[in-house]
Amino acid sequence: MRAGPLSTNEVIAALNRYFVPVVSSNYETGDTGAAPPAEKAERRRIYDDFFARKLGVGDVHVYILRPDRSSLCGLDIGSALTQGKLAAFLEGVRSELNIPAGPPAFPPHPASAAPPAPADAMIFHLVARAGGQGSWHEFPSENWIVLPRAAWSLLLPPEPVVALHDSWRVPDAVADKLLAWFYPQTEEISLIPRSRIDQRELRMTVTAVQNGVARARIDGSLKLMHSFYPHKPHDDFVNAQLLGFMDFVPREGRIQRLRLITRKATYVDSDFEVTLRSVSRETLDAQSGQ
Repeated sequence: MRAGPLSTNEVIAALNRYFVPVVSSNYETGDTGAAPPAEKAERRRIYDDFFARKLGVGDVHVYILRPDRSSLCGLDIGSALTQGKLAAFLEGVRSELNIPAGPPAFPPHPASAAPPAPADAMIFHLVARAGGQGSWHEFPSENWIVLPRAAWSLLLPPEPVVALHDSWRVPDAVADKLLAWFYPQTEEISLIPRSRIDQRELRMTVTAVQNGVARARIDGSLKLMHSFYPHKPHDDFVNAQLLGFMDFVPREGRIQRLRLITRKATYVDSDFEVTLRSVSRETLDAQSGQ
């Protein structure tokens, strides 16, 4: 007999062996989400049935269904995050239904994928993580940013010939597209940016030129207002110092890669970190198995 609660890895292993885990996101399957109507209707059916049966409901909640999709039981998020309670809950369900062990219903795959984009667009992957612990800080958040050619070309210097120490400021309209998601995990109900950028600067300075390829150092700063909860009064600010680089081929007007990180960033007096990187088509194709 095992003593003590299961570890996080063991809980994940139990989910893979005995359950079919499904995540439903508010901004996808909510009433105004972009998910297919059948998926939205199934989410509503589950919620309404749990409510009618007094099994417990919530936007952040564990819902357990039988194999025939009928409601069985649930667990509130506070209990699910208490060490040992989720493991005991899952073991109770497994025992009640006498579920045999089996392989995962689906093979492991990324939870976040790049959106469709024109062939000449640049795609950026952003990862943000808050410091500390707690339900909002256990995992990083991700966003994908797509810049059409007309936008990403404004990251380049105004002249096709560059020299060491040449410097230029990225236009605000383009900087805003890259920086609008520079904040830690918050509650979201849509993929529409709801931040207000009060101050931003991204300045490029050429630090090397070799074999027709130039590298520019990126120095930046950001002040952004973003409410933790949507549609609520707030005074929640991001203050960040940024650092990165961009490799580009000036005469071809082509960017090879771009990386940007937070040197120091706070949101409502708490530290957080962000990384932003351009992702090549070759990398995306390799990740998708094409």
